Amino acid sequence: MAQPKSVEEELDERHAAARAAFLNRDIAAYQVLFSPTLAYQQVDGVVIDRRQLMQDVALQFRRRYKAQWQFSREDLNIDLDEITETLNQVVTLEASAFGLIHRTWKLNRRAAYAWTKLSGVWAIERVQVFSEEIKHLGWRFGVRRI
Repeated sequence: MAQPKSVEEELDERHAAARAAFLNRDIAAYQVLFSPTLAYQQVDGVVIDRRQLMQDVALQFRRRYKAQWQFSREDLNIDLDEITETLNQVVTLEASAFGLIHRTWKLNRRAAYAWTKLSGVWAIERVQVFSEEIKHLGWRFGVRRI
């Protein structure tokens, strides 16, 4: 008989699904990770819903062709039907224009993610971004490297 998974293992699976959807630019798979009633508070305090977040992400997916994504869990709080974790994320993105002009950025974000179960699967209900730093890593000219 298989051992039940810990909450941390379940969330790690959801993070793996998020990473795969993000890296594959699969907006449908990425969207299901978020609750339909998502409240995403950006670093400037503005709160957006899932529809707006997916519009923003879809635009990013269209513009970039290469990405790396990793995170570390700083904190994990379990409270009945909700889990809140604080993550430090590092994302490196490369976007291309005309297949010849390439720009690379590195994003460092610290945020709290509140998860709740929807139909037995963990989904992100709320996000509060505490800090976000975007650093331009440079330009490159030439044919796209994959």
